[in-house]
Formats: sequence, structure tokens, C-alpha cells
Amino acid sequence: MPKKRLLFIGIIMNAAGTEKSFLSFVNCIDFGKYEVDLLLAKNEGLFMELIPKQVNVKFMPEYGDLFLLSNKNAFNNLFNTFVKKNPLNIFAILPFFVKFVLFPKQKVKTATKLFCKLMQKIAPVTDEYDAVIAYWGDRTMFYMIDKVPNAKKKIAWMHFEYSDDKYDYATYSKYFKSCDNITNVSKTVDDVLKTKFPEIADKCVLIENIQNTNFIRQQSLEQNSFPDINHFKGFRILTIGRITEQKGIDMIPEILAKLKSDNYNLRWYIIGDGEQSEKDKIINLALKYNVSEMLIFLGTTTNVYPFMRDCDIYAQPSRFEGKPISVEEAKIMRCPIVVADYLSAKEQMADGKYGLIADINPASIYEKIKELINDPVLREKFTKALSAENFGNENEIKNFYKLL
Repeated sequence: MPKKRLLFIGIIMNAAGTEKSFLSFVNCIDFGKYEVDLLLAKNEGLFMELIPKQVNVKFMPEYGDLFLLSNKNAFNNLFNTFVKKNPLNIFAILPFFVKFVLFPKQKVKTATKLFCKLMQKIAPVTDEYDAVIAYWGDRTMFYMIDKVPNAKKKIAWMHFEYSDDKYDYATYSKYFKSCDNITNVSKTVDDVLKTKFPEIADKCVLIENIQNTNFIRQQSLEQNSFPDINHFKGFRILTIGRITEQKGIDMIPEILAKLKSDNYNLRWYIIGDGEQSEKDKIINLALKYNVSEMLIFLGTTTNVYPFMRDCDIYAQPSRFEGKPISVEEAKIMRCPIVVADYLSAKEQMADGKYGLIADINPASIYEKIKELINDPVLREKFTKALSAENFGNENEIKNFYKLL
């Protein structure tokens, strides 16, 4: 029997949650039955080296930078990607920049329409596939629907929820309707999407991010962790995530200032990268609050698990999330956890069984961290609760096979 051909559409292989989710997922696929291609917008990212050798990696021949479009890089990105190649493209782009200026509250909707318009300049995928999976979320879904005509089945993979009014309902509804299935990574995300878009509720399926517990715990033993592990004897708080406003890392300096005034001997470590301007903002806040010696940026790594092994608290101060993989990994590593009350926080923490949930503001996160530091019995209670569970879910791949 010939292998079924699958195409996954991605953007880059940064050391981030979606990329890590994909790697866990693709390593569970039966390559004896499926031929797997991965189409990336750009050949970029620390996790490129972790893609299984059985996966045939391809790259978009041009315009891949469009997938990295953001509020902060919009002008340079579009000028270098489109206008330099053809100055006449300025006439397609200019009306959208006028809308950005005149209607700033509509910028997300305008950006979505701009992306979909410029995406039409990208050459289509001509190969035939049994299924194509837009694994990196909405932009890859737009690309899948418009640029991969020869696929028997089209599946969108949603890591975030799209209920906010800032999103362009008409555009999303159109593309969701064109998918055969929309896969959501948490029950909360699934419920919210069905409520916001009832017309596509029958297409929605729940497939959680795959976690391999044995692999994670084995990896946690393979190398050293914090560079100051031998000489700093205080409390260690760890956060893993891209340095963006979404992740709430900009709230940490204010939290540290409160903890410092309480005379706690601790350091807060950040693993992840991001735009330098956002990192500079956080560094300046740390200087303002006089806590720069307590906030340690560790950059990126392909193996975060030794750091989870050696931290005292894992903290996720995110303003919004779908279902962050780093929190699931912290649960597997049995870390005492504090999370902000993002969409799926109560689901992930089992309403407080596995960790503390704070309101999304510095004062509340400070109170929860302080509570956990002061109460070793509570920390041990969470560790025991996490130790009693098996969070491995490799069998989720069977739900994907059902879709095929």
C-alpha cells in the first residue's frame, strides 16, 4: 500500500511553543505509513536541527518574510520584501498604511487583510497531497486555503483563541469554512471557537499538544542548567517564552521590586528570544526598579528541561495563551507553578490542583509567588499532586489519524 502524503505548513523553527509542539507531534507519526513534507516560510530557527531526518523540509522560494510581519517591523518588512522587488507594489500597500493611521483600533483586522492580499503574490504549491496541515495557526491557514489547491483534505491547527473583536470575523469565517477540520489544542480554545464561529462547530476537533513524559525527564538529566548553580543559593523562578507583550515578561521587574522590598534572596530567569526592542524595554524597567541583578536572560536552548529540574518555581505571567506547552512541561517536571489567568489557565491547573492562578497584573502575580515561597508545605502538595499524574499523551496521534 503506498504511503499517504502529508504536507505541514510552518513559518520558522524558533525555540518557541508552536515549534516545540510540532516536533513532539511529528516524532509520533508512523513514517512507514506516511510521507511527510514540511514547508517553512524561511530557513531559520534554533530548532531546525531537531526536525526528524524522515521529514522532507522545503522552503518558500520568495516572500517568506511576509509571515513574520508585525506591528513593529511592518514598514521595513514590506519595503524589503515587496517594494524593492517591484516599486509598483507600493500602490497595493499604501491604502492599508493609511488605514493603520486613520483607524488604529482596527489595526489587527487591517493587517489580516493586508497579509491575505499580499499572500496572493506567492507562488502556489503544485504537488498533490492526501492532507495538508496548517500547523502554525492562522497565517498558515490562509496560505493553505489559497495556495495549496491539490490536497484531498485541509486541516487548520489552532494554538490560540480568536474570539476577540479585534479579529476580522468575516475573513476568519471564510477561511474556517474552507477547511475540512479545525484542530484546537485545548477544550477551552475549542469551546470559545465554536461559540464565536457556530457555523464551523461541526468541523472542530480537540487534539491536545503531545507530550512525551519519558523523553522530557530523560532530557532533563543530560546537561547542566543555570550558570550560577554552584554559587547562588537563593530561590530560583523560571519563565520560558518569547520576549513579547503577550508573555507578560514586562511585568516581572515590578514584581521583583516588591519581592526585593520583602528581602527575598531570589533570581528570576528567562529562557527565550524576541524582538530586541521589547527586551530593551524590560531591561530599562529592571534598571528603573533597581532589580537588574535579579533578572537573568539566558537566551535560547534546545533543552529547557534541566532548568525546570533545578528551579524552585515555574511562572507563566502571560496575558493570553491557547494552552502553553511550557506549562505542560513544567507539570511533567513536577515544578511548583504560578500562572496568570489566561484563557486555559484553570483547565491547565485543574482549578488550582496543580498550581496557583493569579490575576493578570503584577500585584496579583507577586502575591501568588510570595505565597508559594513562604509555604513549603504548599509547594510539596503541588509536587505530590503532579507526581501522581501521568501527563503523557502520545496516543493523541490516533485522533489525528482518524481525521485522515
